[in-house]
Amino acid sequence: MLFDIIEWQSRREKEETVEEQQHTLAQRALAEGLGTALLVLVGPGSVVATLALAGKSVPAITGADLLGISFAFGLVIAAVVYALGKVSGCHINPAITFALAATKRFPWKEVPVYWASQVGGAVIGALGIWAVFAHTGIDLGMGQTSFNEHGTAWGQAIFAEGIGTFILMFAVLGIVDSRSPNQLAGIVIGGVVVAIIMVMGPITGASLNPARAFGPELVSAIGGGATHWNQLIPVYVLPGLIGSALAAAVYDFLANPRRVARPIREAVTTNDTAPTATAATH
Repeated sequence: MLFDIIEWQSRREKEETVEEQQHTLAQRALAEGLGTALLVLVGPGSVVATLALAGKSVPAITGADLLGISFAFGLVIAAVVYALGKVSGCHINPAITFALAATKRFPWKEVPVYWASQVGGAVIGALGIWAVFAHTGIDLGMGQTSFNEHGTAWGQAIFAEGIGTFILMFAVLGIVDSRSPNQLAGIVIGGVVVAIIMVMGPITGASLNPARAFGPELVSAIGGGATHWNQLIPVYVLPGLIGSALAAAVYDFLANPRRVARPIREAVTTNDTAPTATAATH
């Protein structure tokens, strides 16, 4: 009898235990680093490739070239979203991580780990560009994002990066919402990146990502190339953080319906006056 009780309790405990598989923080950090490295290698790398092919052509980057660069960014982002989204969420962008934490979708205690992985991955990706193109990559700017301070006002550049990251974050939250067809997440996120770069690219290079801006700039500095450190924080870091957090706040305001108190009779009763009147005539 005692053994029957013990067996019954053991069986009950097993029934009440729910196993949930989760990736470790180390796995997620590695995924973030890898994803950001691939983004920087292919995205900014496509800029270097385009300039290398253009040679001395004027302009060095045409509208068709901009479209090609935009698709390089969009396609690699779509690929890593599908490959790594199931592991780490595939933020691959410190601004995305910040906005998710600011709206309580992501734990603050893990933000430093994600940021370190993203920045480290961006540097590795930029080193990959250097390895592929050798010193030509340094000479051609490593695909850095910068704006022409003589032709573009600081306010324009700050707004372009802020609104671009706002649009990106808004689209990300929309497609990963449980009420959306999130099987299309990679396509939608990659597609919106293409669209944003087509508009903002001629102004600031459309970084939309502090890590993507930092990695190529650091490697360019290591290689003795040109840098734009004075633009990094005010244009390519702060506006992205603010824009993404604002997008998350706006999305939450718009996407969460209000609970409206209605009288039970009004809420559950349909208007059946007409059928009742018809029945009364028979």
